[in-house]
Amino acid sequence: MPPKLIRPDGSEASTMSPAQIECIKLLSDMLESAQNGEILALACVAVGPLDFGIAIAGADAPRLNLGLDVAKRTIMDRTSPPAGGGRTVLHRR
Repeated sequence: MPPKLIRPDGSEASTMSPAQIECIKLLSDMLESAQNGEILALACVAVGPLDFGIAIAGADAPRLNLGLDVAKRTIMDRTSPPAGGGRTVLHRR
């Protein structure tokens, strides 16, 4: 268990970066959608400090493949100069 950071007022401070907090929110939103029956297929790429991993589930391969193409293009658009300016941080829009 990581150490806890305590603010001067006694409250606990987060040790997570804003990007990590956003990832947790995205996963939480996706879980809620899946539990509501709104997700038929899912591909997830998780990036850690030294490696990455993927997981795939579901039965709608054609739309999943199309979604992966859109995701790849979106990442390229947001991180490649000049449009994205070479950013390494992605945020939901």
